[in-house]
Amino acid sequence: MQEYNVVIEIDKDGNIKAETKGIKGDICVSELDEILKGLDGEESFNNKPEFYQKMVQTIKKKVNLR
Repeated sequence: MQEYNVVIEIDKDGNIKAETKGIKGDICVSELDEILKGLDGEESFNNKPEFYQKMVQTIKKKVNLR
């Protein structure tokens, strides 16, 4: 099972920096939006190279051989 992390830093002036680890693509932004919703202020985004990679999901299929 892959691990996903969100690192949130708040500096002494109250500025917040949030970064995801292990999450790729648009889901990264939606996860951060969910965590940070309700906060007022100016937003800016800097997408890491991982943002542009597609999330790969492994699908396992059980095959019955007779």
